Amino acid sequence: MQVIYFAQFVLLIGNSALDLFDYYGVQEMHGVNRASCVSRIAEGGTYIDGFANYNPYDSSLVRTPLPFVFINRQALHGDYRDVTLINHEMAHMSLLVHDWDVNTKEEEIVTWAEENTNCIYNNYFKNEED
Repeated sequence: MQVIYFAQFVLLIGNSALDLFDYYGVQEMHGVNRASCVSRIAEGGTYIDGFANYNPYDSSLVRTPLPFVFINRQALHGDYRDVTLINHEMAHMSLLVHDWDVNTKEEEIVTWAEENTNCIYNNYFKNEED
């Protein structure tokens, strides 16, 4: 698992959806669970392509209280779809870091997601396209 800390979130880049459960040492979180993950992978799927959410631990027990964005390398295609996957997760994270305030922060939410998508794609995925 590649772990990159940003000011407002932690970026987790895994080779499998199982990496997310392993990183946090949990069997389930936010409506997804390891057993279903194992089953879906055995069927040939990825289970989780990307995921953005709060840290699954109580903040007093956690490595970092930051929310996370997880990107599963198995879900990447090496083309424009990688950017859309990253942007999808960054849009979720932007809503979270802007307190879900679309009424007064709509433009900031969209711009933050775009800027962070570009940063993440350019720094961690762009050179993987072939």
